[in-house]
Amino acid sequence: MRRALALSFLFFMCLAFQPASSEDKVSVHLGLLGAGEQVFAYEISVLKLALAHSGRQTELVITPLTMPQERAFLELESGRARFNLFFSGFSEEREARFRQIDIPLSRGLLGHRIFITTDRFSDDLATIKDLDAFKRFAVVGSGNGWPDTRIFEAAGFTVQRSRYENLWRMLAKERINTFNRGIHEAYVEIDIRKPEHSNLVVDQHLMVRYRFDYLFYVRKDNEDLARLLETGLKRAYETGAFMENFMSHPMIRTVIDQANPKDRLTFDIDNPLMTERQRAIPDQYWHKF
Repeated sequence: MRRALALSFLFFMCLAFQPASSEDKVSVHLGLLGAGEQVFAYEISVLKLALAHSGRQTELVITPLTMPQERAFLELESGRARFNLFFSGFSEEREARFRQIDIPLSRGLLGHRIFITTDRFSDDLATIKDLDAFKRFAVVGSGNGWPDTRIFEAAGFTVQRSRYENLWRMLAKERINTFNRGIHEAYVEIDIRKPEHSNLVVDQHLMVRYRFDYLFYVRKDNEDLARLLETGLKRAYETGAFMENFMSHPMIRTVIDQANPKDRLTFDIDNPLMTERQRAIPDQYWHKF
């Protein structure tokens, strides 16, 4: 009897001191800026894929944000934020300030930039034959704090900076003549904006390409969440689930079926914001049309 009690005691003591790992539920709170869940449906699907392949129990909460992007980063960095995960275009500064997950969410489609324009400017864009002519013509709308803004400026474009919502109104009023968008974003967004701004169209002729994408960012001290995301994304690639989601997602299918990336006049420009670490991201994570 005593031996049985002793063994029972040891059994429960072992349970009590087992490390809490895969059975602990991890709360993932994604801060989502700007256009909302409809526009970022693909990126959210990648997050859900990573969580499903992480080997952990997770719960996902999406927190809409209305603040500027840099304010969101400050809130996350300080620990005041209601969210513990954010995704954004990579930069050297963000890499230094946060724990960066080095797997591009859209396989680099974010660095394939096409342009929202107006009916009046659409014909002008169709006549452009080289990069210098495009630079002379374009007044490119781009967001405050976006790495894309600095990339276009470094390449010699005239860029008008403003907040995301303002840029739609500025374009509709033709204070700018192009608004740069990721190739997988433009068609979803134009469907949302057309009822309010009927003169807006997606340019069918040009594309500017550079190596760039969204990456996940968490606080420097949140190594558990960082490892969870990294593990989940790598496993999703290993099982084929990542590529299955990529090729079948409606936003990506729109790129392939409507945006005609192979038929566009494409201008390659440098991304001077890339660090050595970002340049070292394996080619398997970048899409090629």
